Amino acid sequence: MTYQGERARPMASESGRSFEVSKVRIGPDGHVSDVLWGEVQAGADRVVGAGVVARAAEVVDALHDGARVAAAFPGGRLPERAFVIVEHEDGRECIAFQGAPSPGRNVTDLDSLDG
Repeated sequence: MTYQGERARPMASESGRSFEVSKVRIGPDGHVSDVLWGEVQAGADRVVGAGVVARAAEVVDALHDGARVAAAFPGGRLPERAFVIVEHEDGRECIAFQGAPSPGRNVTDLDSLDG
């Protein structure tokens, strides 16, 4: 499967690919609508390509396809919290962090695409 931006290169599988999200846009519904993300070399803290802006639906697709997607918070370099897919009662899917809230390490603590 191919995707917009950083994930446009066709791959046999997304398993083993890692991406970091450094900025987000929160939509009117209070959920992440867009991200700035890029592929990173897993375990090496090395960016593989330039970051691109993509819809959160791209992140959902990547997660469904077996990729690991985590956040890179300001001031830190390594991705620190993993994203997971959350399904709403109406069947829509969005992204959220795995696990309990963490002081200073929540979606609202990421840099904003709007500012």
